[in-house]
Amino acid sequence: MKLKLKLVNNREIKNASWIIGEQVFQMVVSLILGMISARYLGPDRYGELNYTASFISFFTAIANLGMENVIIKKMIAFPDKEGEYLGSALVYRLISSVLSGISILIIIYFLNPEEEIKLLLAALQILQLVFQAGYILDSWFQRHLKSKYVSIAKSIACVIVAAYRIYILVSTKSIIWFAFTNSLTYIVVAVVLFIFYRRQGGEALSFKWATGNDVLKDSYHFIISGMMVAIYGQMDKIMIGKMIDDKHVGYYTTAAIICGMWTFVPNAIINSLRPGIMEHKENGNEEQYMLKLQQLYSILIWFCLSVSAVVFIFSPLIVQILYGKEYLDSVPSLRILIWREVFAILGTARGIWLISENKNKYIKYLLFIGAVLNLILNYILIPICGIDGASIATLLTQITTCVIAPLFFKGTRMHTYILLEAFTLKWYFKQKKNKSE
Repeated sequence: MKLKLKLVNNREIKNASWIIGEQVFQMVVSLILGMISARYLGPDRYGELNYTASFISFFTAIANLGMENVIIKKMIAFPDKEGEYLGSALVYRLISSVLSGISILIIIYFLNPEEEIKLLLAALQILQLVFQAGYILDSWFQRHLKSKYVSIAKSIACVIVAAYRIYILVSTKSIIWFAFTNSLTYIVVAVVLFIFYRRQGGEALSFKWATGNDVLKDSYHFIISGMMVAIYGQMDKIMIGKMIDDKHVGYYTTAAIICGMWTFVPNAIINSLRPGIMEHKENGNEEQYMLKLQQLYSILIWFCLSVSAVVFIFSPLIVQILYGKEYLDSVPSLRILIWREVFAILGTARGIWLISENKNKYIKYLLFIGAVLNLILNYILIPICGIDGASIATLLTQITTCVIAPLFFKGTRMHTYILLEAFTLKWYFKQKKNKSE
């Protein structure tokens, strides 16, 4: 019996290489300038900046409308209507972004009525939501395995933003200038992505309410799930800021940033393999579909576990080198938070299975359980353990959402079994046995 262990083809490898290459470049530049900025601002100002940024991140899920995965599936199913689907999704996201921005300003005003600086910081960061709508074009590049153009766009933005950051650091500008950094990134990427889209022969964008509603009908599960993720991804910072102080938000943010420095690699793998796995399912090739899905999960699990173990061991050294002794209080949280990335990455990859199996509706139930659990645990643990309590709450939430909660529903129970088989490499040993026979 012929053994097929090939996980990716050359186009997928090349596509992933571009994504990873861009992310490495961006990580190095952002890491250097980020740690200089953190030292320049100090834990208090750094925490204040990230406190307001957490509101932006919270509303990002709402503003984006959870359309990324759905758009790819629609383009696979209706290749002659790519421009219509992309254009309709873009308009919907622009409307949602404006409404989200207004909501953010209202909330921050009522939570911090005497701190006008936080309102100004938020206003400058809200611009990123509007231009982030243009990232819907990324789905087209993923669909056609042309992610190198997205990588080039992000690299251009990285260089421009790096120059901007160097200028404000050399000029010793105030925190307000730092707040515009993320918005500038999204502005540049959105503009360059549109230029590349047109030059690569993308269809003219058009808009139809019916088409937008069609996408929204399939993606609203992901909107709700994104809100749930935002609750346990950003509410911890908001609660730390209100229950402790901005300085501890700075410590916690430092730990969270270090945790996310390497996740571009698994995310690049997911983005590159998603279209191929979905096409196997769309074409009725169940055996290859399940094989590639489990292979993907196995790679993600063992890669993430290995990196997490290294970060756990060398946490004090990593923090001191990157941020200095002033941020060493973030080490205990880092050692807890780093393990959440294993389950967070698997949660991202799970979207492929949910969409392919038409089980989108379950994601909101799974993440609702996680959001409620996270709020309860944060409320209990932050007063007792400080930011370490928030880290424990986040880790337990990710484990529950990824592995335990799916067991509560008949429609998703199978996914936990698939993860366990990927963890034990059952697919590999099964194929090895078949080959020997």
